[in-house]
Amino acid sequence: MKDYQEFQFGWIIFVFVIAEQMLITYFYLHVIGDRPLQTNGFLVINLLSMLTYLLFYGLTTKITADSLKVSFGIGLVSKRIQLNRISTVETVKNPWYDGWGIRFIPKGMLYNISGWQAIELKFSDTDKVLRIGTSNAMKLKNEIEKRLT
Repeated sequence: MKDYQEFQFGWIIFVFVIAEQMLITYFYLHVIGDRPLQTNGFLVINLLSMLTYLLFYGLTTKITADSLKVSFGIGLVSKRIQLNRISTVETVKNPWYDGWGIRFIPKGMLYNISGWQAIELKFSDTDKVLRIGTSNAMKLKNEIEKRLT
């Protein structure tokens, strides 16, 4: 069976990081404030902003014959699940207060980059759940279920 891969761009982090970098650059160039930003501080803030963007610019969900991998950005932040651990897959709608990123939710963990659609995985070896944000919950659910049978 062919691998399935889906990517969601994190437009929210993109907008906030770009806006923050523009504001910091404006403050730096115009020497604003009682204690203006020094060059070293400006560089550190920009490097941290770029690191944040590289780590969380998008969410990739990849399903192979035996595992499901969810990774943010360049892939340093990721989670791999063996498909044989999954007992059920459901489509769900995340409430707005669950937010985006990696979150603890009442029954487990949430990996989400934008939007409210998600799939919820329940496991045979634990009571915890894993929710994965997606732009097409039904398609992702079907792709996982194909590999479970």
